[in-house]
Formats: sequence, structure tokens, C-alpha cells
Amino acid sequence: MPQLAEQVSEQVSEQQPIKKRKLPFGHYKVAILKEEVEIKPVSQEEMAEGWQAILPRLNSGNPIHHWSVTLAQLPPHLWSKYKIEYEGNKAYCPVIKNNIYYYSINKTSHDDNLILLYKELAKGLSSDNKIIKELLSKLEVNADSSKSNISGWLIIRAKKFLKNDKYNGDMDLYLSNI
Repeated sequence: MPQLAEQVSEQVSEQQPIKKRKLPFGHYKVAILKEEVEIKPVSQEEMAEGWQAILPRLNSGNPIHHWSVTLAQLPPHLWSKYKIEYEGNKAYCPVIKNNIYYYSINKTSHDDNLILLYKELAKGLSSDNKIIKELLSKLEVNADSSKSNISGWLIIRAKKFLKNDKYNGDMDLYLSNI
């Protein structure tokens, strides 16, 4: 009789599908040498150092991840897609799509300074340190003289540039639409 119970339990376990583990937000799987590997999203620190993830296409079976970011957090390679559109008299930024990652840009009071900082860093070695310092100081303090909570790869990159920690020419910044 114990053998019969074991056979029944084996048949039941074979019939029940194994549930897939749900991936954390932003993670995705890729096949590397016939093995599926889980990939984490690139951090803001890594983006500041010039890293960029190659994302799987939409039809890869990976879910779409929708990020809500400020301009300081928008990945460098997507700045060329940033634009302001108008519907009626209301300005908005359309969703920026990058394969399985979608980005909604949160408007902040610092957007103009972030754009100026991006443009200055895009100049590479001819960037003006005084302008970068001035823009960083404006970004760190709100209009009401309180400390700002704006953060992202752009701020990290500007601080590294001022410390001469990193040569800025390795950052492929695009100035076409900004």
C-alpha cells in the first residue's frame, strides 16, 4: 500500500505545473549559453560611470517595467528622445520607450537647470567647471532655501567630473533635441 501512495503522489506532482517565481521590479531574464540568467537594472551610480544595459525586445516574454523618473534619473542614451509636447495649452512629456522599459518623466522645478547641466557635461573636456558648480549648488537647494532631494546619475556624474575622478569624454551625450 505505501508503494501505491508514492506512485499517486509522483503522478500528482508531475501533473501540477511548477509556478514561476515572479521577478522583482526592473529585473529580466536573458538566455546565456542555454541558461536563463536574471539581470538587475543598472543603478544610477553605474549609469554615472557610463554603463548601459542592453534590454530584451518586447516580444521576449519579459514584462514591461514602467519607471517614473526625473530628468536627473533618465538614462543618458534616452535624453535624445526627451521632448515637450502640447495638448491644448497643457505641456507634457510623452512616455519614452526603450524595449521593455518605459519612462514617465516627472516634472520638477529643477528641470531647466538639469538640462543646462546635461548640456554642459556633454561638452566633455571643454566643460566649464564654474558653470557646473553653479548649477549643482542651484540643484542642491530649493527655492525656499531647504535642501533639495533631487538625485540621479546626472548629479553623480557632475560631482565626479568636478573631482576629476572620471574623464567625461566617455559619456556619449546627445544634444540634438534638447
